Amino acid sequence: MAKRIGEILRAKGYVSETQLNEALQIQSQSQKHKLLGQILIDQGLITQEQAQLFNYCQKCLMLDLVGRINSTTELQSLLSAIMEAARDIMEAEGSSLIVLDHDKGDLIIAVPTGPASNEISGTRIPSGKGFCGWVVRHGEPVVVSDVYKDSRFYLDIDKATGFRTRNLICVPLHTPQGEIMGAIEAVNRRDGKDFSDADVPLFSVFADQAAIALERARLQKESLEKQLLEQELSLAYQIQEGFWPKEFPSYPGIGVAAMSLPATHVGGDYYDFVPIQDDSFAVVIGDVSGKGMPAALLMATLRAMLRTQVENNHPVEETIFLVNNTLVKETPSNKFVTLFYGVLDVAKRELTYVNAGHNPPLLYDHNTGEIKELADAGGLIIGFIDNLKFEAARQRLRPGQLLVFFTDGVTEAQNPCEEFFGQERLRAVIREQADKDAQTLMERIYQAVKDFTQNHPQSDDLTMIVLKIEGTRRSDREATKDDER
Repeated sequence: MAKRIGEILRAKGYVSETQLNEALQIQSQSQKHKLLGQILIDQGLITQEQAQLFNYCQKCLMLDLVGRINSTTELQSLLSAIMEAARDIMEAEGSSLIVLDHDKGDLIIAVPTGPASNEISGTRIPSGKGFCGWVVRHGEPVVVSDVYKDSRFYLDIDKATGFRTRNLICVPLHTPQGEIMGAIEAVNRRDGKDFSDADVPLFSVFADQAAIALERARLQKESLEKQLLEQELSLAYQIQEGFWPKEFPSYPGIGVAAMSLPATHVGGDYYDFVPIQDDSFAVVIGDVSGKGMPAALLMATLRAMLRTQVENNHPVEETIFLVNNTLVKETPSNKFVTLFYGVLDVAKRELTYVNAGHNPPLLYDHNTGEIKELADAGGLIIGFIDNLKFEAARQRLRPGQLLVFFTDGVTEAQNPCEEFFGQERLRAVIREQADKDAQTLMERIYQAVKDFTQNHPQSDDLTMIVLKIEGTRRSDREATKDDER
């Protein structure tokens, strides 16, 4: 900085290039403690009045340094620029940027300059200790002419390094929101004088600008981390989306539709269709406790376990028994799953199922207009207690009947008044739209939920399956007669 100020003096015609170089050489070799202006005054090259130009030069250089700081995005370079500026502007022997460890309350000397900088870098100062501790605690600057006469002085650093602090100025660093993030400190004026209260405004302005730059660097880092997280979550969503069935069961006279929308990028709802034999398939819907990535990981685990057991073609109650025991062993004790698992015999139009604590599916009969819940057969939630026994139930399905399977995200969807969509509204939509095909009915239910919530943020994963018995094939008529008997 001294050379740059000298260049301004030379440009003004106060000194020649030769005189400037000689003064700089004197300063660097034998009078490092003296300001360049004082050396020029001692040599009779400039007057006291001309030396007042230094104030102007300092302010110009400060603005230049602030510009360099604000153009820097790499954090270490930013901190180094701040501390070099702090030391040069205050014409001090050394300076330090001290940051607050919000977790522990300590202060950390993050970037020191000047004598003993290597020794003190990274040093922790206990909460409230030293002048910087006082400044951070009270949010006010301090100017001290003789630190050894002040009880706030933290002597340990001088003792450890052999450096002797004479005087100092310390001002707080505030975030744009007004929170204190640390302090900057300059020690030992090189001209032998003391810092004064008159130095505080200039140093504080610089500190404020430096704090803004630091905050900006932090926000940029957070923004980058957020982008990386968004990319990871997007990838996780693609992976989870790959778990959903690529193809739905396709049989004459049976319509199938399904959808799942996580509340965040990924979720813990689960649905699946698993072929078992040519004329039967499994239908699954479940809800893992919690939301987000932990729930999604457990959902993936559940899917793998269930598909493994389905391939063994056990009775439905035994399949869930085995899945439950494995979940209890392999997952945290505070996690559980509600699960509906059924196997549809296409030829008989008969659904054999176990409901382990899940929302009972709704069965609508177009012939009677009646909506009822499937019989509550099964047992408790899975993944919580091992060796639970589960019971199976059967439901014969006739033409004109349909089943709607759903998770809490449907009935517990909330509007801005925090009212739930509820089962009654769900039943009403089913009655109104029951003549539609399975896909259209599902879309109409989802649209009704969206209209009700009025774009209120989705608070839970939302999953639905619609299974509709269509047509009047001979086997359907026979099944109807069998039911009537």
